[in-house]
Amino acid sequence: MPVGSADVEVPLDLTGSIDAQQDAADVDIGREDRVIIARTIAEASDGARTAPPLSWNNPVTGNSGTILSLVEDKVAGGTGCSSFETTANTIGGVRAYRGVACRDAMQDWAVIELKTSSAPDSDA
Repeated sequence: MPVGSADVEVPLDLTGSIDAQQDAADVDIGREDRVIIARTIAEASDGARTAPPLSWNNPVTGNSGTILSLVEDKVAGGTGCSSFETTANTIGGVRAYRGVACRDAMQDWAVIELKTSSAPDSDA
């Protein structure tokens, strides 16, 4: 809006912000981290690594974590997916996440869903 203008119908956005509805997983765990998580899941699913817990580390971002559970989900006619739980140590702190990784038509794994997970209630 020009100085001295009475045009109040078109708001002027002077600053950017992060969408309040955006999940912390989208902010903390970037594309590169998701590729490394998917690669770790692929190695476990192909038998190259043992069962969880499985460590992952991205030396570029400095983020790391541990895949705590990995459950294979068979979909009839599908390429196969696995649900997983992981921790991530990022600049935002240590958080727990739940996600889904699937194979594409080329049999490459990709994280297709990742959301923050609330800490489990402890009754002990």
